[in-house]
Amino acid sequence: MEKSVKKIFKICAFAGIFIFGSEFLFSQESLDSVYAQIDLAFVEQSPENISKVLEIYSSSKDYYLYEAYTLKKARQYVVEDNLEFARDATLAVIDNNLENFDAVDLYSYIDRAILSEEAARRAEENRLRMEAERLAVLNERTKAKIAKSDSYSSVNTASGTSIYINQEKAFSSIDWNVSIGVADVLFQSVTKPDSYTSLKYGLSFGANLFYKTEEYIAGGEIFADFEMLTLGTGEQEIISTGKFVPMISFPSLNKNFFLRVGAVVQGLGAQTDVETGSVETFFSPVFGLGLFNMMLGSTAIDMYYDYYLGHFAYDDLKSSMEAGFSVMLPLTENERTRIGLKLGLVDTLFIKDEGIDNRAKGIISIGVGNVKN
Repeated sequence: MEKSVKKIFKICAFAGIFIFGSEFLFSQESLDSVYAQIDLAFVEQSPENISKVLEIYSSSKDYYLYEAYTLKKARQYVVEDNLEFARDATLAVIDNNLENFDAVDLYSYIDRAILSEEAARRAEENRLRMEAERLAVLNERTKAKIAKSDSYSSVNTASGTSIYINQEKAFSSIDWNVSIGVADVLFQSVTKPDSYTSLKYGLSFGANLFYKTEEYIAGGEIFADFEMLTLGTGEQEIISTGKFVPMISFPSLNKNFFLRVGAVVQGLGAQTDVETGSVETFFSPVFGLGLFNMMLGSTAIDMYYDYYLGHFAYDDLKSSMEAGFSVMLPLTENERTRIGLKLGLVDTLFIKDEGIDNRAKGIISIGVGNVKN
């Protein structure tokens, strides 16, 4: 009897274990099957199929697992920046269970992210559109300027498109030149109180610099010379000049015509007490006009007229002024630099209460500058 009871107990225990294990295996197989259907719907990126799978198993005791798995897959698509599909997949969960607040929160987050992306995209589209409109206007203005310019020629390509070719050399916004005067010869003539003439020799230095834009050309001139050697007649006086004159031009009027405003000092140093009637050291502001960077073939021509307002501060002077002219004859040239012989004439005139003091100079210089555009 006792053996029969034990045998029955073993049979019942084995049956219980078998039934529980079978149920567990069946449940696991059921989960894997549903997960596979959800995976397939995500691969197909079909919110409709996701909704159908969830609807079919909505009464299952494991339904909360299917929802959690679906939301996990949706979050993966958020990470991959596929926000539209992630939002639709999340909405499929909400459609089947309005009380899934995790799904509602995820849907709200994704929806805000999509709205932010759309706003950023619209802003970028507006920026690109405005930039395209700005470039179109700029291109039209550039074409109009090029059409009026003599520096470009229009060429038709094989496709029928017109392009413009710059006929000038490489453009630079800076023009400059430096000259070293190896012979600066001055002839001075004073009429009163006694007639006096003097011939002197010296050295000089000059430099011009111009910065060019479409609206204006701004620059300046620096010049200094020192005549210390008297040739033939004349007293042992030393005559010197120092000048700094900024200037500006407006290409819309004339790119070579400059307004000049600066300062000058005309120095006089005497080694004897002899009175020659020469104007003593003279300081003055400068107001003048000039024509610079004019090209005659490969020859550069400059000229100017300056009025010295400083004579108003000197009792014995009625007026003072200066005029200059120079040409630069090229000796050698490469793509960027030109070296040449610069020949200049400068005449400085002082009109005194009695008589005049006229100082005429001839200057021979070695000039170096960039190739003019």
